[in-house]
Amino acid sequence: MSHAQQTAEVPFADIESALAVRGDERSGADRSPRALTATVVAVGPGDRLEAAADPLRRLAESGGVRAISITHGSAAETHAHVSPSFVAIEGVPPPFVDNAVAAIRLSSLPTLVWWRGGPVEVLDRVVALADRVVLDVDDPDDLWAHVVTIFDRTAFSDLRWTRLTRWRALMAQFFDIPAVAAAATAFTRLRIEGADRPTARLFAGWLRTALAWQDSVTIDVADSRRDAPMESVTLSGGDIELRLCVAGSRRCVETTATVPGQAATSRVVSLGAQSLESLLAAELRIRSRDSAFEQAVRASANT
Repeated sequence: MSHAQQTAEVPFADIESALAVRGDERSGADRSPRALTATVVAVGPGDRLEAAADPLRRLAESGGVRAISITHGSAAETHAHVSPSFVAIEGVPPPFVDNAVAAIRLSSLPTLVWWRGGPVEVLDRVVALADRVVLDVDDPDDLWAHVVTIFDRTAFSDLRWTRLTRWRALMAQFFDIPAVAAAATAFTRLRIEGADRPTARLFAGWLRTALAWQDSVTIDVADSRRDAPMESVTLSGGDIELRLCVAGSRRCVETTATVPGQAATSRVVSLGAQSLESLLAAELRIRSRDSAFEQAVRASANT
């Protein structure tokens, strides 16, 4: 069935009744009605939400969530496009975005807001309705500077942070080597190369706080001509060098540890699923505040 056949345009006030009808249609076809577990609400400008529509649909179809897309704008009358697993609302005036979220989220279940851009005053109002806010904007510097002032209002994360999960785990595993753990305060240089400077700065901020660095480590962030947000990380000091880099397959990370008195060790580890819906699904499994993320965002301002 085509997308046009599956979707109905309805007035905002009729969204819930339309969802009930569409849900019955899906249940009849699939013979397997699903219990919903959360609401995922993507909020942002039109161009950013157009790219989010398909990942949201796939997440809703596979993950048992109510998926909603709210494009802020200045429409005189707001209409919604409703399908069995997805609601797209376009042209909501910024002062009423929080009202739209409140009206159609499942208030008895967790609400994750996927913030893809917009005025911070809109975010401030939406935060009160969210159990978790996942940031995802092109240039996060001003947004990060703002959210550090409201960390106490809900749990925050960022898709850049989610993409760094495997990188952080692999770096932490180096410190299972006794000689590396003993040298934790002796490192003098961190070099990160990648196509996305904020991602590199976030990783550097995390490592700075995890190892309680002061000003003894030189941090060098270099732009990469390749497309990976993170291309390589090299942490060195004395005769120890720890290195992570994207492998030739572009789907894995190669880890190398050079430690005095030991043979150099190397292995290749999968980066894991990096699609938008996979990253959001990972964030849905987290309920509490992430203090490591909060500290990394604060430290990234000085990187």
